[in-house]
Amino acid sequence: MADPVKPNLPPIVGEASATQTVATGAAKAAAGGVAKVAAWHTVSLATAAALGLGGGGYYLQRDMKARTQLAEMEQQAGALEDRAKKADLAKEALQAQLDQAKQEASKQSMELEKAKSELARLKDVAEAERKVLEKKIADQQIRLEKLKATTVPTEQEQRMEDELKRKLADQDVVISRLKDQLKVTVASEILFPSGSAELAPAGADVLRKVAAAANQSQDEVRVEGHTDSDPIASVLAQYYPTNWELSTARAAAAVRTLQATGMVPAERLAAVGYGDSHPVAPNDTVEGKAKNRRVEIIFKPIPKP
Repeated sequence: MADPVKPNLPPIVGEASATQTVATGAAKAAAGGVAKVAAWHTVSLATAAALGLGGGGYYLQRDMKARTQLAEMEQQAGALEDRAKKADLAKEALQAQLDQAKQEASKQSMELEKAKSELARLKDVAEAERKVLEKKIADQQIRLEKLKATTVPTEQEQRMEDELKRKLADQDVVISRLKDQLKVTVASEILFPSGSAELAPAGADVLRKVAAAANQSQDEVRVEGHTDSDPIASVLAQYYPTNWELSTARAAAAVRTLQATGMVPAERLAAVGYGDSHPVAPNDTVEGKAKNRRVEIIFKPIPKP
């Protein structure tokens, strides 16, 4: 059977406008596709009737089929658009969460770096304080050792002190210790005649006992001569113009005697005269002057190089 004749008809009036309206409505609400198909069906029937094509016709069927497919596609497009919007919203939410997480991570990183910097600073402070404390402890230890050395005599020093006290117990001699120094104070009257620097026999005996004790140590032996404030008698002034010369001559005489015993080498000996400049008592009484006329023999450890 041959195809029916397809007359060359003009375009249906209002079709483009209707199609645009449908497309716009589908973009806004895809769910209204069924209503649009019904509306298109009514318009198509009216158009076909006006053209004398009867209640159906080839063109009506074709148009209805196309419009139905279009409505379905628009409905699908609307659903896809909704899904795309939801996906965009989800993406934006995830991006916001990601940005917030990055900000939080950056903040935590900065706090971590700050904590590391503070920890390093505290370590440096602790190390500096530790070094200061160690130095203080070391200094205190040194001072303690020095204090022990200056206040507590060694066994050898104590033995020498005990021997001097034992040998010179019957003499007018005072033995005392000040820090690391042992001092033997002998009245000038025991060692020398009045106004003289010539050693008396009793004085030589005292010095020999001192030399025997000094032989047990390696200390420096310094002999200091002292006088009272009375001026030198005119008869002796030609030998000792002042008390400086007399005190120095007596100290030198004692040193020569110690060296002559052979028990104290010269490099450990020293002689000093102070005249009346270092009194131990007032010079306004007989007793005070007697105390000031003295020879002091001082034992002192030789500093180590």
